[in-house]
Amino acid sequence: MNFFNIDERTKEEAQSSKNTGENKFLIIGGDLRNYELAKLLAKEKNIVYTYGLEEVLNTNLEKENSFECNKIEEVLEKAEIIIMPIPLTKDGIHLNMPLSNKKIKIEFLINKIRNKIVFAGDVSETLLKKFEDNNTKVIDLMKIEGFAILNVLPTVEAIIKIILNNKKEIIHNSNCLILGYGRIGKILAQKLQGLSINVTCVTNDNIEKTWCMAFGYKAIDFKDIENNGTILRKYDIIINTIPKIILTKELEKVRKETLIIDVASKPFGIARKIVEEQKLNFIEALGLPGKHFPITVAKNIKDVVFNILQKQ
Repeated sequence: MNFFNIDERTKEEAQSSKNTGENKFLIIGGDLRNYELAKLLAKEKNIVYTYGLEEVLNTNLEKENSFECNKIEEVLEKAEIIIMPIPLTKDGIHLNMPLSNKKIKIEFLINKIRNKIVFAGDVSETLLKKFEDNNTKVIDLMKIEGFAILNVLPTVEAIIKIILNNKKEIIHNSNCLILGYGRIGKILAQKLQGLSINVTCVTNDNIEKTWCMAFGYKAIDFKDIENNGTILRKYDIIINTIPKIILTKELEKVRKETLIIDVASKPFGIARKIVEEQKLNFIEALGLPGKHFPITVAKNIKDVVFNILQKQ
């Protein structure tokens, strides 16, 4: 089934939908996570308007409660709850809309949206304040601890998929270095160890080192790498999880066949210039949950959104 174009609906149909009393959502932009979310919400008999997802609006959609909008102004007043992308923007100016050829400035939305609840992800403090100044409450999903933890699982499984798809040897008994022991590092280390990979975590925190040893991982300091770059030669896989440049000149010591994966957001953790100069086996792995497991993440978003709405 296809989304109806809002302009093609009869007045009677539109009025019938308006009187259902269900939640009215507007989903603007985003990747496959937002597309799958639109499907889930429509299936549960919510009214769902979409804008900026036209490249994938073609199958398995509930036509009775779903509307594809050609003009964003058409539905800003009709929708009660607005869901925007994760991340909200990639350039700081335009909404993140990879499934559309359209462009829409965030400032335009800030000026048009009034007295609504907006859900998005990775929203800067500057943009948060601008929305709030216009009486719009913005909830940053990535700042909700429960959602952030749930988001780690698809990230970790996606990393494992990347390893399996890009290693030319079996991973059993491989040596893996994980930079950082935060949310991703903790679960990633556990999962990789379960695959018989020898895990070493890099952290300067003594408590985190103790936890690493308790779980059977090795732990080293960042200074250990700075003082002895050749230590990197022993690893078959290097994964960075920290959004801060960690490895620069040390990369010159890495073996050419070593698989290097950077999952951190800007400013990243692996120096791209040196990776290119050294012709290393490098993969920039950003936005993994949305690319690999959009249905899982969509379900998580839906659950979090409704939990918050129930408390409003």
